[in-house]
Amino acid sequence: MAASPKEKVEVRTGSEEALVEDEREVYLPGGRTLTVHDQGADQLVEIRSGSGLVELRIRLTEQGPVLQMESVRLQLKATEAVEIESKRVEIKGTETLALTGREVSIDSDENMEVEAKGDVKVVGKMIYLN
Repeated sequence: MAASPKEKVEVRTGSEEALVEDEREVYLPGGRTLTVHDQGADQLVEIRSGSGLVELRIRLTEQGPVLQMESVRLQLKATEAVEIESKRVEIKGTETLALTGREVSIDSDENMEVEAKGDVKVVGKMIYLN
């Protein structure tokens, strides 16, 4: 779409035509669409599948951006580090949660709890308990 960002985009609603400000839609290969529009006080950037399901949404709010993704698979790859800093981090897996690497370290400045509804197994060459 080669239109100016301040230009009004013509949108068809039923059999009538209306001019809508601040709404842009770009058709991507494979049937996806990229839409930029206002929703109340927020601005939205969305990529939707050909069937209309939201695959990626960036909501620009007064508190900051909110990223929402719905996909079959999510990959993050960095040559140096991936860092997550948050008040709370929650990871849920319906089948398996695997932490792998040459070294795995879990540190806490406060209490740490391990809770399982089944057995807890610890296997290692040497196990140290304080």
